[in-house]
Formats: sequence, structure tokens, C-alpha cells
Amino acid sequence: MKVLMLGWEYPPHIAGGLGTACEGLTRALARQGASVCFVMPRVSGDESADHMKLMDTTPRPEASVTAGEAESRVSRVGVPAALRPYWSESDYLAETAVAAERHGGGTTGRSRAAGRVHYGSDIFSEVAHFTHGVLDACEDLDFDVIHAHDWMTFPAAVALHDRTGKPMIAHVHSLEYDRSGRNGMNPRIRDFEKMGLSHANAVIAVSHYTKGIICGEYGIDHEKIHVAHNGIYEKEVVQHYQAAHTDWPKHVVLFLGRVTYQKGPDYFVRAAAKVVPHLPDILFVVAGSGDMLDQIKQLTRDLGVEQYFHFPGFLRGSSVEEMFSVADLYVMPSVSEPFGIAALEAINFDTPVLLSKQSGVSEVVGHSLKFDFWDVDRLADLMINGVLHEELRADMIEAARKELSRVRWDASATKVMDVYKRIAA
Repeated sequence: MKVLMLGWEYPPHIAGGLGTACEGLTRALARQGASVCFVMPRVSGDESADHMKLMDTTPRPEASVTAGEAESRVSRVGVPAALRPYWSESDYLAETAVAAERHGGGTTGRSRAAGRVHYGSDIFSEVAHFTHGVLDACEDLDFDVIHAHDWMTFPAAVALHDRTGKPMIAHVHSLEYDRSGRNGMNPRIRDFEKMGLSHANAVIAVSHYTKGIICGEYGIDHEKIHVAHNGIYEKEVVQHYQAAHTDWPKHVVLFLGRVTYQKGPDYFVRAAAKVVPHLPDILFVVAGSGDMLDQIKQLTRDLGVEQYFHFPGFLRGSSVEEMFSVADLYVMPSVSEPFGIAALEAINFDTPVLLSKQSGVSEVVGHSLKFDFWDVDRLADLMINGVLHEELRADMIEAARKELSRVRWDASATKVMDVYKRIAA
């Protein structure tokens, strides 16, 4: 099966879980015999892909490094465009202004053929630019199916679908409904999502929770939507990190994710303020960046708990592993979470998880303590009990570990392959 896959981030340059999901899924698909060409915006040009064959749309020598037969079936085509996941329009304008200055000033830019990126006037112009770039880059490629991840790739996927007649899959990891709520949705982004979902021959949702939203908010027939939960690769627990934090308080509770509306950081802080009187020897870590970061810091001051909080910023690689390994609990208070790979990563490091019921990952991790995101009193009670009772944490991890053994990328890839075969028949 030859798959043309459209995405917009890939490790190590990731802003959320999408890049991690794309890496896990493509590796697993390759092991099952799929030939995947991954097309993405390329801004930095230094992504780590030593297991892949790298290609670009600008003339340059081709570089390839093979690290095993399965991985070498995956190739990646970089399409220059100024796209990043989770950007607001203001984020986009700030970044493109910097890029324009770096490329010699001005806002008009020069053509891709001249070796520079043309930056549009807003993020939606860049979606159109990415679409044209993908059409150019994929003109001579041979593929059986088009597989597009989230809204910024949907226009390109639809254009390819219309041009080639090849079947298209819209893979939903997050929706504007999740990011902004029903009343705060950007109507243009919602229109892109609706267009992609409607044109697709099949839709893949990362959870039954997300499938329900796609049906209810976008009017897509439930029979068209297939659920393929995300997976995880098992990692060894790293114990030596504990010794590096002997000067920290006795108990550590972790929030790790984008500090934005969708992830519910304000509910985390409000619940933490209720915990402090009962557990003064505690530290709450808010690891991440986002549009609500300054607001959350101010909230800790307003509630008089600033001294109980640590804000290390956005973490990557070993820093993420270190934070999971020193935490007593990982809390995911998301307002609307299609999946939540970070919860699986926490369990991988033997860290018990508290999950909002409004999350897809709660479907595969049954042995976790759950709460409604808005119920800060219950969340505070769960934090207190989880921290104080070591036996409870041990039981949660033992049960969750057994569940985790079934949540693997190979299982997800098998479901995706079945969808490929169904629509390409």
C-alpha cells in the first residue's frame, strides 16, 4: 500500500502530541508493509529523521540514512511553508515578520523556485500556499491513498483527491471545538474541518469521544468514522532522576501540556489551591507554554499559592522523562481532549494519572482516577488521596501497566491499514 500522508510537524520539532502520533503511526505502518511518503511544511530544515529518506521540493542533493528495513520504507518530502500547529493568527503574523526580516526584509518574499519562502498575509494564506506546494511536490508521485492529519492539511488533501481521484482519509487528532469550545470556534477553521471531513472517503478519529463530536458538531455519518486509538512505545523507567531533585518538596504533582483553554490549566491551579492547606510540603509543576501562561501565573498569585508552583516552560526529550519520573501524580484536566498521549507517557514512567472524563485516553486507561474538568473539589480530593496513599498509586500503576500493554502503535496501524484497504478496493 502506497500512502501519501500530509502533516505539519515531526519530532523533534513538536508543539504537541501530533508529531509524536505521526512518528509512531508511520513507523508501525512501515512495519506492516505500507510505503509512506510524509509531506509536511519545512521551516527549520533540521528535523531528526535518520531512519528516513529525506526529500525536499527545492533543488538539493538527496540525503538518506537507513536504520532498518521497515523504517527505510518511510520517506518525507518537505514543503516550505510557514505553518506550525496550534498557531493563532497573531502567532502567525509575529513569526512571519521575523522570517521576512531574516530573508532580507519586506513582506512579499520571493518564489519557492528562487529558494525562499513566500509568506502570505495570514495563516489561511499559508494554508493555501501549502496546498499549492503539495500539489507541485506530489505531481509525479505514485500513491494509492491520501491520508491527511488535521485541518491545515485538509485543503491540500481535497485538492489532491479532486485532481487524482485517489481516495482520501481525514485523520482527526483535534478539532476547533476542542481548542476553543462551541462558542469560541473560529468559523473559517471550522469550515476547513467540515470540508475535509465531508470530502473524505473515510474519517479516522483518535477516540470514540472525538467520533461523537464529529457526528454531533459536524454532521458526519457515524458509519464513515473509524476509531483508531493512539499508541505508545514502551520505555524503560529512569530512576536516577530522583536523586537530582532531593531539594524539592516531598510531593510533586505535574501538569504537562500546552497552557491554553483546551488543556484546563486554570482548573488545575484552582484545585491545587484547595490541596495546599492539607499538604504544605507539595510542589505543583506546570510544564508547557501557551497563550494562558501569564494568566495562570497571575492566578497563582491571586490565590496566594505562587510559592507552591514551578514553571519550567516547554520541555522536550529527556527533560520530559525527568519530569514524569519525579512526579507523584500526573494530572490532565482537559476541557476537551480527543486523546491525550501524555497520559500514556506518564504511565510509561510509572506515574499514576488523574484524567478528566472529557478525554479520549480515558477510554483505554480504565484504571485511573477520573473527574469532570470543572469539578475542582473532586480533583483536589483525588490529588490529596493520590499523594498520601502510596499503596493506591502502586495499584493504579500496576493496573494501568497491564492496560498499556494493549495500547501499541502496531494495533493502531492495523486498524488504519484496514481502512486503507476498504477505501482503496
